Amino acid sequence: MNTSHRLTQALSIALVILACVMSAHAQVTTGNVRGVVTDPNGAVVPNAKVTITKKSTNNATTTQSSDEGEYQFNNLLAGDDYSINVEASSFKTLTLNEVRVQLNQTTDLPAQLTLGGVGESVEVTAGGAELVDTTTTNLSRNFSERQVVELAQTSVGSGVNNLALIAPNVSSSGGVGVGSGGSVGGQRPRNNNFVVDGVDNNDKSVTGPQIYVSPEVVSEFSLLQNQFSAEFSRSNGGQFITVTKSGSNELHGTVYGFLRNRYLNALDTSQKDAGVIRERVAGRIEDFFPRSDFGRFGGNLGGPLPLPRFGEGGPGYYSGKDRLFFFTAYERLQTGSAGSPGGITTPTAAGFATLNTLPGLSGRNLAIFNQFVPVAATQTSTLSFCLVARSNNICPAGQTIGIPIGGVSFAAPSFTKQNYFVENIDYTQSSKTQHHARFSLVNFAGIDTAANLPSF
Repeated sequence: MNTSHRLTQALSIALVILACVMSAHAQVTTGNVRGVVTDPNGAVVPNAKVTITKKSTNNATTTQSSDEGEYQFNNLLAGDDYSINVEASSFKTLTLNEVRVQLNQTTDLPAQLTLGGVGESVEVTAGGAELVDTTTTNLSRNFSERQVVELAQTSVGSGVNNLALIAPNVSSSGGVGVGSGGSVGGQRPRNNNFVVDGVDNNDKSVTGPQIYVSPEVVSEFSLLQNQFSAEFSRSNGGQFITVTKSGSNELHGTVYGFLRNRYLNALDTSQKDAGVIRERVAGRIEDFFPRSDFGRFGGNLGGPLPLPRFGEGGPGYYSGKDRLFFFTAYERLQTGSAGSPGGITTPTAAGFATLNTLPGLSGRNLAIFNQFVPVAATQTSTLSFCLVARSNNICPAGQTIGIPIGGVSFAAPSFTKQNYFVENIDYTQSSKTQHHARFSLVNFAGIDTAANLPSF
């Protein structure tokens, strides 16, 4: 057995093992559609040709109805832009438009044919309606791409996961237990599970989502509440499942921006009662009108990618429509607010004058102290300073001098910024084989307001 053959075998075994591991740990982020084909009298129609097509990518899959008239399509990407064609001898072709595939559900879509000849057809619009899942015991609530973007609660706090709070059988945690996402079915939030594109998204330290997901990149969000299947065995609370967008045959993009600013915001009653005003009185306006800024800006773009071509004409590229797609997005979040005021105790002007006359102090340290330490405007107390070495922690009589000191307050800054990047690639190799690659990056930076100076 030559080296090349051994290497091929080793790679094949590794790929099989990897595929098994991935299959064992992957969680369902697609949906299924099934139904029964019948004639006008309700009798089943076997061997009917049934084709489902995702209109945005022209990805089509065909099957035949069984002897019981049943058909089923599995592992379909969630969305409402599918159509189903049903063809059978002696019947008109039936087309069902705007069929909605729901995340983690098998939905029933019956197809009743009418008598007719070749070339005749009937079109029915499903309208993207949510159909009933009669094949599993899942209790779930799905939210579409439009709901995720337009419902206000997705732009704050936990983002898209906030949608769970408007689902039945879900309430806020009320401060009970560790975790986030609300109490699902009366359980503690720490029992919740978070998944993005089939990948674990749990922060093990706080029992909540590990990575931020922008509402603008969400294709569908689903909350499974109970009776879910074995692939969701990690947690017995709510299953918070998010699927991000894919590209299509048409080039589409979005640019968006949201801004809240203290100069644009109206003052509420509590601010007025606290003496907050807009007018410049004596000093800067910032001294009277605390900072309160929030910005969310970004954009996304998706469409087909060219495919490489190898042939007699030499290497080149051809359109990737119906085959290869990309979706990329960038978003920046930034906040600025008036933090709690900080304070230190420093010498007054008289205290600095006294310090500068004391013998034995380091000249370099004293110069730095004079340059960078602010002067207290008002004396609030006196710091006793021993001019000689203490004996048994007691300063000898007549060797103590008082240093006048007072408080100095300053504004504590509070600012955060976050950059979020997504890159999704989808490749349809055949009607039975598809490849999906997902990459997300969150870069967060903020001021460490809990930092302290080192102490001895």
